[in-house]
Amino acid sequence: MRKPNTCRLAATLAGALLAAGVHAEPLGLDVSVGLVGVLPDIKSPVVGADANDRYVPIVNFTYYLSDHFALNTAAGITRHEFDNAGGKLGKASMAPFHLMAQYHFMPKANFRPYVGVGIHHTIFFNQEGPAFDLLKDFPSDTGAVLQAGFSYSVSKEYFVNVDVKKFYLETDVAFKGAPKLETIELNPLLVGIAFGKQF
Repeated sequence: MRKPNTCRLAATLAGALLAAGVHAEPLGLDVSVGLVGVLPDIKSPVVGADANDRYVPIVNFTYYLSDHFALNTAAGITRHEFDNAGGKLGKASMAPFHLMAQYHFMPKANFRPYVGVGIHHTIFFNQEGPAFDLLKDFPSDTGAVLQAGFSYSVSKEYFVNVDVKKFYLETDVAFKGAPKLETIELNPLLVGIAFGKQF
């Protein structure tokens, strides 16, 4: 699926979820802290770039519009090392700002699965390394995000959360003063586990 169609579909689905829950009475906020694995799935036919997996702290926020509908976001920064067959290319950091519309299937149960769809805006910064020093700064990107996961209550207020997100993320690669070399698809899978409290 081409990226514009993916973004349009994500926006349509998120809008439908929000429309279904917007007139309900808000139920509160979940906050959790944990660890997330950021696993890039890179397509780089010209440069042949690859990136290492990273495991970083994350803070999650879920605001319930109703029993079944919620908004979700998270705060975290990841930094990856890139290489190809010729050796090390460099390092770059990413901050993926995103907002998800979630549907919760069994909101009153101890085991509460959900799915979500949303959009991200990811910025790249602190770009450095043998090859990266010769490149233009990587441009930011906006794209779709898909999500699935569950929370499990360990007491009346506290829970454990397992969450998986798929980001559709790409950026352009170009040497300074030269045309674009290629568009790299990063498309990371984020797998997280966190412990949280209901407010």
